[in-house]
Amino acid sequence: MAAVALLAINSLIVGPYFDRAAALEDDKRTAAKTLGDNQNLLRLQKSKQGEWNQMLSNGLQADDSTAQSRTQQMIQAWARGANINLEAINSEHVSTQKGPFQVINFSLDFNTSGTDSMRQIARFLWSIESARIPIRLNDVKIQSAREGTDQLTVKLVVSALYMPPTGQPSAAANEMFNELEGMP
Repeated sequence: MAAVALLAINSLIVGPYFDRAAALEDDKRTAAKTLGDNQNLLRLQKSKQGEWNQMLSNGLQADDSTAQSRTQQMIQAWARGANINLEAINSEHVSTQKGPFQVINFSLDFNTSGTDSMRQIARFLWSIESARIPIRLNDVKIQSAREGTDQLTVKLVVSALYMPPTGQPSAAANEMFNELEGMP
């Protein structure tokens, strides 16, 4: 009888108690990890705020024509710096994106030849990747123009961001950011 009573107490009270305690401990670990991740994200946001402000002042334009001409000028300057003659630059606006940003895609075509052609392409790609304006390299296609030669045909697709006035942060977002700045 005592054994049956102990078994009943164990299965009805003690067992569920320890199972619930283990589940709560797992929840506590998950919550601590989430809290740590969120704190790291807030610290990263604070550290990147200067870069964001610089990007806003350097190139994140409010209208598409300014963003398009600025990006096109930068692409041409980078191409000249890499000793590349761009044969074609075409741009198209991408349909409305989710969020405050809009995108303009640029298709670039050029040919290179000689022993320095890969160095030229690498220099040009590095200029795009390390740009201080909001631009992203989307697609790269490099093909040999003729087999057995150093003539290469290159096609690139890059995207430039711009933020129309309707996408400006709300007053609530600005308040939240100001509160985050006051945190240690």
